Amino acid sequence: MNSTHYDIHLGAQAKIALVQHLDQQDYAKIFVLVDDNTKIHCLPVLARKLACRFDHVITISPGEEYKTIATCTKVWEALSNNNGDRKSLLLNLGGGVLTDLGGFVAATFKRGIHFIHIPTTLLSMVDAAIGGKTGVDLG
Repeated sequence: MNSTHYDIHLGAQAKIALVQHLDQQDYAKIFVLVDDNTKIHCLPVLARKLACRFDHVITISPGEEYKTIATCTKVWEALSNNNGDRKSLLLNLGGGVLTDLGGFVAATFKRGIHFIHIPTTLLSMVDAAIGGKTGVDLG
């Protein structure tokens, strides 16, 4: 399925498209953003299926209460401290909180870096990961 701004890949084609994309691009660094749950349950599967390098895994706490500017600051610092630059990629592996926050972080780090959402819940597949909505909660 194509949108006017980005591609959406579903099912078995998603893995093929992601592997091809990573092979075709020359990213300086590949970062993966996970929460404590997706780090345990999903990251090993992703690493095995992609068989590619991840330069750094950034872990945040799970839950809506962590979708904040304070969490963004931690992720921005992790990107900076691990030499993230404008040619870096952020893979957002998780549910709606993670894809909302990860997209916002990527859009604002060094005036914007590439990111790819890899949603792990049904809600994030139909809401947070599609449509370009990103953001965090204030107050």
